[in-house]
Amino acid sequence: MGVLGWVESSTSGLPWRVIFPEGEHLAASSYLRELAASDCSPLTLRSYGYDLLRWFRFLHDRLVGWERAERVDVRAFVEHLREAPNPQRLRRRSDGPAAGSVNPVTGKVELTSRYAARTINHQLSVLFGFYDHACAADLGPLVNPVPAQRTRVRGRPNAHHNPMEDFVVHRRANYRQKTPRPVWRGIPDDAADSLFNALRSSRDRALVSFYLSSGVRASELLGLRHGDLDAGQYTITVTSKGSRLRETVPASVDAFVWLALYLGEQPPMSPGGPVWWTRRADPAPLNYHAMRAVLRRANTSLGTNWSLHDFRHTAAARLLADPAFTLVDVQTILRHASITTTQIYTQPRLEDLVGKVLEHYARPPAPGPTIEPAYDADAVRELLGLPS
Repeated sequence: MGVLGWVESSTSGLPWRVIFPEGEHLAASSYLRELAASDCSPLTLRSYGYDLLRWFRFLHDRLVGWERAERVDVRAFVEHLREAPNPQRLRRRSDGPAAGSVNPVTGKVELTSRYAARTINHQLSVLFGFYDHACAADLGPLVNPVPAQRTRVRGRPNAHHNPMEDFVVHRRANYRQKTPRPVWRGIPDDAADSLFNALRSSRDRALVSFYLSSGVRASELLGLRHGDLDAGQYTITVTSKGSRLRETVPASVDAFVWLALYLGEQPPMSPGGPVWWTRRADPAPLNYHAMRAVLRRANTSLGTNWSLHDFRHTAAARLLADPAFTLVDVQTILRHASITTTQIYTQPRLEDLVGKVLEHYARPPAPGPTIEPAYDADAVRELLGLPS
């Protein structure tokens, strides 16, 4: 028997629907319609649909209907996610590096085969919103079985804090997993050169050049269309992932040179059409998974595990290393909603401090304070209470 249910796209109405077990899940569609009306992107609806489908399948195995789920079912679901393998991670090559090992070249940890803590927390947030909507719309349960994300107040903690009062420590909600502190990892210049040389085509080199110089997200650059390029101003216009606004971002001259070489090899398929195409006999627009395959081939040849988002980290690190750029400048280029997100790139990485620590211990100790010969040493010691 195959796996029950699926998430399908639709050309009219909701862009994504949850089919479970064989027909449209009306409660899930009601929740997704609520999100769509709140101006959530179609990709968000797709992600939430798969989260709901994962929950429905788990309850089906326990012979529990979604409207009769209790808190013990949520706890069992979290325990299941902590131990079950993530199907997306099972696609790695059998001869690849072991999960959880540290890559000797990049220093990055290989992803484990299980669900990450952030994935579990996101799953719980989706379920909490789904049942909160179901309760308000009188679709099923009377009580939300998923613990709230924050147990004392709703909203962001200390959002309107009174400076005359002490801060309140907010306890992490039940079943929410501990997540590591956000860190950034840029690609060193020599490693970036090696990666660039390992690419196979002008198209791939143009893509990486744009990633490293503009700092745009992977999906934003892949969505580029003819008409979004301004070679005279060396800028590209992308649709921002979060706000979905059309924003202009500067890029390097080298990126446009590689773009010209790529377009000379493969002219535009149609005016206003996608810029990036596959190199097959029957070309198709280059998508995110195809771009990951390009990077995976380069990683395999170099023995590295760089990711597409590392390009954005590298661009941010290079801009911040230039004294001509302020933190606000980099925030504007990266289009961060809050400057605190940009401040992550100002935190020193442990591997960058290794050299400083070694230099510190190799440096000879500084000489201690001495008494000038013009002074009476015994009198100075007696005055300062120092041993003679």
